[in-house]
Amino acid sequence: MDHSKMNHAMMDHGDMPQGDHESSCSMNMSFTWSYKDTCVVFNWWHIKTKFQFVISCLIVASLATYYEYLRFKFVKYASETTGSNRVSITTNNNSISQIARREKLCRTFHYGIQVGFSFMLMLIFMTYNGWLMLAVVIGAAFGYYRWNDSLVALPMEQRSLACH
Repeated sequence: MDHSKMNHAMMDHGDMPQGDHESSCSMNMSFTWSYKDTCVVFNWWHIKTKFQFVISCLIVASLATYYEYLRFKFVKYASETTGSNRVSITTNNNSISQIARREKLCRTFHYGIQVGFSFMLMLIFMTYNGWLMLAVVIGAAFGYYRWNDSLVALPMEQRSLACH
């Protein structure tokens, strides 16, 4: 019995042309500038071409800009609700506590969105891809520049893009 033919038959890959193997995501644990086979957070966000990479960098920069916009909106909301609660104090302690609970719940929800969003950006940064890292930084810087005016009154640690 010739085992070489048997082993070759068992290793048959069907209709796949020789040399056309599906590429998989590369997981870099060191800094790189390569775009090939980079997966951004999810397996379906698999970058295979330069065009996909450029589009991905633009998307990442937009996400970081949007994160700064959300922070701006949440800070603006918090300052408006804090100011309106001080002005509209009523004598009914029950209504004050209901408003305070509702506002605390809303702020907590906003905070959760911010933390989740910032962790996703952190995971993008942790691809260790220099171009994607630059996209996060550029997007955050642009967002900060665009909506900085309303955040000037905050301490510096509350104005920056941070994981938590």
